[in-house]
Amino acid sequence: MLDTCKPKSACNLPFVYNKKINTAGTSNADVPLADPGMYQLDITLRRGQSLAARDRGGTSDPYVKFKIGGKEVFRSKIIHKNLNPIWEEKACILVEHLREPLYIKVFDYDFGLQDDFMGSAFLDLTQLELNRPTDVTLTLKDPHYPDHYLGIILLSVILTPKEGEHRDVTMLMRKSWKRSSKGYICGACNEKSFPSLPLLTSRNK
Repeated sequence: MLDTCKPKSACNLPFVYNKKINTAGTSNADVPLADPGMYQLDITLRRGQSLAARDRGGTSDPYVKFKIGGKEVFRSKIIHKNLNPIWEEKACILVEHLREPLYIKVFDYDFGLQDDFMGSAFLDLTQLELNRPTDVTLTLKDPHYPDHYLGIILLSVILTPKEGEHRDVTMLMRKSWKRSSKGYICGACNEKSFPSLPLLTSRNK
C-alpha cells in the first residue's frame, strides 16, 4: 500500500486500456474470487452525457455520489446548468470485499430544497480485470420509471490487489486518512486522494 502512495501511484497512471463495459444490471455473484484481501480502486469520474433535466428551463445542476458497503465514499463537485457535465475528478479508495458493488447516484442540486434524483447505476467490481485501466460506461436508471432514459456516466477505473504482507499497513493507513475540504489525505504519505466508485437503483440518498 505504501508503494501506491508514491508519485507514480495507480492514481497517476494513464488510462490506456480502452475496453468498454456496461455494468447496469444484476451483480455477478457467481464469479469466483481470489482469497479475501485488500484492493485499491482508483477512479476517474469523467463526464455525463444526456442527463435528465430537473429544473425549469430544461436543465440541471448535477453532482455524483459514490457509495460502497452502504457508505458514501465520494461526492463530486456541482456542475451548474449542464446536461453534459465534465468532471474529470479522481478518487482512490480501499476495497475489502469485491462482492460489494460500487453504487453511483446522480442528483440535481437545489439550493434550500431537497435535491432531485437524476438516476443511478452500479459497478460490479468482480467484472474488472486486475491491474488493467478500464473505461466504464454506466447507464442511469430510475427504479420507479425503468423505461425512462436518463443518460450515461463515464468513468475510468483500475483495481489493484494489495499483497498480504502489506495488509496490516493498509488497515492502519485506512484509519489514518484525514478529511480535507475536497477529499481525503492519506496520513502515511500526505497525498490527497478522492475516495470514489457504481450503484443501487434507489431514490434514497
